[in-house]
Amino acid sequence: MTTQAATNEPSTLTEAIFGKEVVNASAFSKVRAWPAEFRAAMASVLLASAVFLPYLGAVGLWDPWETHYGEVAREMVQRNDYVHPFWENAWFFSKPAFTMWMMAVGLRAADIGPMLALLLGALLGGLGWAAYNGKLKNPSATKEFWGSLGMVFGAFFLILFIWAKANGLQWKFSSVAEGPYALPLFTEWGFRLPFTAFSIIAVGLLSYAMAIAVSPRAAMATTVVLVSMPLYFLLSRQAVTDTPIVSATIAGIACAMVGLFDKTTKYRSEWWYASYVLFAIATLAKGLLGFGVPMLVFGAYVVFREASFKSLGAHLGWFFKHMLIPVGAGLGAAVVVGAFAYVLGKKWDTTFMAVPVIDNKSVISAPTWLGIMWGSLAFWITATIMIGLDKNATKTRPPAVFALMYDMRLGTGILLFLAVCLPWYYEMFTFWRVDDESKIFWFRFIIHDHFARLGSGVHTTTPGGDFTYFILQGGYAMFPWVAIIPGAFAVVGKLKIRGMTSADGVGLIAVLWFVVSWALIGSSATKFHHYVFPMLPPLAILMGMFIDKLWDEGVDQYALVLLLGVPLFILVGKDLAATPKNFTDLFVYNYDRPYPAYLTERAVLGSNNVKQLMGMAMVLCGLVVGLFAMLRARAMMFTAGLASVLLFAVWFNWFHWVDLSHHWTQRDQFWRYFSQRRPNEPIAAFLMNWRGETFYSRNTVKQIKDNPQVGMKNYSDQDGREWSLVEHNRLGILKSAVGDKNVTLIDKDLNNKFVLVTIE
Repeated sequence: MTTQAATNEPSTLTEAIFGKEVVNASAFSKVRAWPAEFRAAMASVLLASAVFLPYLGAVGLWDPWETHYGEVAREMVQRNDYVHPFWENAWFFSKPAFTMWMMAVGLRAADIGPMLALLLGALLGGLGWAAYNGKLKNPSATKEFWGSLGMVFGAFFLILFIWAKANGLQWKFSSVAEGPYALPLFTEWGFRLPFTAFSIIAVGLLSYAMAIAVSPRAAMATTVVLVSMPLYFLLSRQAVTDTPIVSATIAGIACAMVGLFDKTTKYRSEWWYASYVLFAIATLAKGLLGFGVPMLVFGAYVVFREASFKSLGAHLGWFFKHMLIPVGAGLGAAVVVGAFAYVLGKKWDTTFMAVPVIDNKSVISAPTWLGIMWGSLAFWITATIMIGLDKNATKTRPPAVFALMYDMRLGTGILLFLAVCLPWYYEMFTFWRVDDESKIFWFRFIIHDHFARLGSGVHTTTPGGDFTYFILQGGYAMFPWVAIIPGAFAVVGKLKIRGMTSADGVGLIAVLWFVVSWALIGSSATKFHHYVFPMLPPLAILMGMFIDKLWDEGVDQYALVLLLGVPLFILVGKDLAATPKNFTDLFVYNYDRPYPAYLTERAVLGSNNVKQLMGMAMVLCGLVVGLFAMLRARAMMFTAGLASVLLFAVWFNWFHWVDLSHHWTQRDQFWRYFSQRRPNEPIAAFLMNWRGETFYSRNTVKQIKDNPQVGMKNYSDQDGREWSLVEHNRLGILKSAVGDKNVTLIDKDLNNKFVLVTIE
């Protein structure tokens, strides 16, 4: 058998794509001098930016989630209350505040518009130039990396400013909160950019960690896989809660991987503390899963990697020698502090985690909850401090499990985690107001939105579902990478749980991450297609490791698992080409909402339509990559595959997503309303509550839902002209309600769901 080493093919994929002369050119000598992990991180950030950023704010926010959370953020700005979320006319308790904080920052940025781009461009460009030329006191190994990164982002923002100037856009403060006017032009940019930037940073950190723990090639392969997965790039362009929790989880686990596997770093503590901060952000983004998934993953990692019955005696001996006194002291502190908190809570009539009474008696009183919380905190603080003061505990290496806990900075890390996320949750757990369903925060958020979502189903249009639910949606979410799922599993089969290599450790973390995510989310009674999102990053890691192996060991070594992936590629590709709606259904709320079929059925390139061309492109790319694989042309196979997936990702993000967005947003209708309305002409939403009408009207829209015939009649009988938004299929009901009034449609083909009308 001819091995890959015996061929004259390039030794690296970069060399195969760009050529040996380009790679070895003197112009790139400084880049080649960077550490490999920095090069991988830099390339990953640039690739993700190129796919995610263009046209990010070119279209309106999608109904209902972006506009729902967006209105909460707008209310934060208007009410100047960034702690207690509020929507329309009631408190909003279904999601934590971090998502809305990101949006509020974006709204404030949108106030300034292009001027902010100019300032950011000048600042980042200046800092980048200074770092690159050694003006800043950066370590010599990293100054070129950070300098180049600063100049790249600086150039991006300067180009944005020049574009805005060329298009005659103004940069002035325009209130995001008040007045019957359209929101600032850069609102959508401001909303989405923090979410997309977080996703890009997460990709860069994951690539950095993979380069250290596995290889730079595995790092870049993981990046390409993740960035080109349809659900990942679609949600990276959405201002929704799923994006920050997954981005924070990716970034946190990546930092933890560096802390675990980088044996040369001088900053192990900093990497671990960064991971705890990121897990706290994930908890502030969507609740218990933010820390629950990493806790289960790393808890299982410790058990699988280090625990054994043989070492049980050593662990028990070390525990009784070094931890018995700190634990006892912690328990004593918990009792004292908890009792004190209980007495004060009772005296001050605390509302901390107050619950409805049952038979005139609460299950656990609010003062008791308060005592439990402060007692638990006192236990952990006391035990952590006392363990840290015991210098004898670490004079010799503790048993494996305890040693790993020390390496993870578990005690102080959890305190840092609590310092970040506990203040907001503590305030909200004490907040006694109720939402529009008469529920206080903790009861609504913990019981209803966590446990009821898991056990009985909440707000889902596809409740229940069998075990194949996420297999089907996962196939759509990661296409075309379904073809190498068998290969990823083959890599897993060769890993050693107690292996000494860091690659084995990364593989174990990825497997545990996927298993925990699938087990938790798959067992939930509430199911949405996009719930497969948290399962994509660990699968991307395993796929990246397989691609690395495939390059090193050749097609012959993995021919059978590649063959197993062929029917997956064909069947999933056939479904997507025949029904492109499967793409949008990955990240929308109502799967019955009409799809703008004409976008994929209109003729292009002669008599062919987009749907047909998509199918033909999938077939062609599959055949080309398969042909090169059979010919053992490694470089050509990889290059053709890379070009195919990136061209697909760019086309979808830069073009198709933009066309689709006009049918899932109400911004276009409200732009027409605000440009054509005369003074004192109101707007109503008839038999709909898609959230966009509340956000884009600044909460001035009149909702006509109850007794709609009478409500619309009374509304249309006002003096002057009225405006209304209505779904196309309910236009007849509206016309019937207004009687002999003249109903005029405004750009009726602009949106296949909604239409804007005037009534006079």
